[in-house]
Amino acid sequence: MPKFCPYCGNPVKETDKFCIICGKPLLTDIPKPVKKPEIKESKTKEEEIKVEEKAEEKRLEEEQEIDEEVKKDKVKKKSKKREKEEVKPLPEEVKEQMIYYIEYNDIQLNKKVLADKLKEISNLTKDPKYDYETDFKKQINIKLEAIKTLIEELKQNESVIKQNLEEPFIVQRISNDIETKTFQLENLSREHKLHKVDKETFERLKEKYKQEKSELESQKDDLIEGMKLWIQDLKLEKVEISSERKLNKGRFHAKEISEEDFDKNDKDFDLKLKKIDIKIKTLEELTK
Repeated sequence: MPKFCPYCGNPVKETDKFCIICGKPLLTDIPKPVKKPEIKESKTKEEEIKVEEKAEEKRLEEEQEIDEEVKKDKVKKKSKKREKEEVKPLPEEVKEQMIYYIEYNDIQLNKKVLADKLKEISNLTKDPKYDYETDFKKQINIKLEAIKTLIEELKQNESVIKQNLEEPFIVQRISNDIETKTFQLENLSREHKLHKVDKETFERLKEKYKQEKSELESQKDDLIEGMKLWIQDLKLEKVEISSERKLNKGRFHAKEISEEDFDKNDKDFDLKLKKIDIKIKTLEELTK
C-alpha cells in the first residue's frame, strides 16, 4: 500500500524517515504513548479495620439517635394521651371521708391555737389588776370561759368525726388488697410448680387474680389523680393568700393601715396558710 507525506502529499517509501520533497519528519519511529495502568494503592489491614470501626461507630450513633427520637416521640404521645384523658371525679363517699380527715387534722390545729390563747390569757390572772380591778377581772374570766367552751366544742366535734372516720383510708385499703392479689398470684405459681394445683385450675385462677389486681390498680390510680387535682387547687389557693399577705405588709409600710390592723390581718393570713398546709399534708398522706 503506497505511503504519502502527511505535510506535502508526495509519495514516500516505507523506510523513509524524512520527506524527500518537504524535508519534514515522517515520525515513523516515534513510539506511541502507552497508557500506564492506574495502580491503586492497597490499604493495609489496620487501615481497613479502622475504616470498619468508624463505619460501625457511625452506624451505632445513628441507631442511638433513632432510638432517642422514638423514645421522645413515645413520651410526647403518652403525655398528650394523659392530657386528653379526663380525670374521673372522686366518688362522693371518698370525698366525704377526705373531708373528715381534713377536719380532724384542722381540729388539732385549732386546739393548739386555743391552748396557746388560753395560756396567754391565764397569765393575765397574775396581773395585780386582776385582784383589785373588778372590770378587768370580769373581762379576763369571760375570755377564759369562752376559750374553754370552744375547746370543749372542738373535743366533741373531734369525737363525732372519729366515729365517722373509716380507717384505714380507701387508698390504703386498696393498696392492701393489691398486695393480697400479688401474694395470691405468687403463691399460686409456687403451688403449680409443686404440682399441688393442676394446669387448668392454675390458668383459671391466675387470670382471675390478674384481672382483680388490674381493676384495683386502676381504681387506686383514679383516686390518686383526683386527689392530686385537689392538692393543686389548694396550692393555688395558698399562693393567692400569700400574695394577699404580702400586699397587707406593703400597705402597712406605705402607712395605708395601722400597725394594729396589720397585725390582725397578718395573723388571719398566717392561720389560713397553716390550715391550707394541713389540708395539703393530709391529702398527700392519704395518697400514699
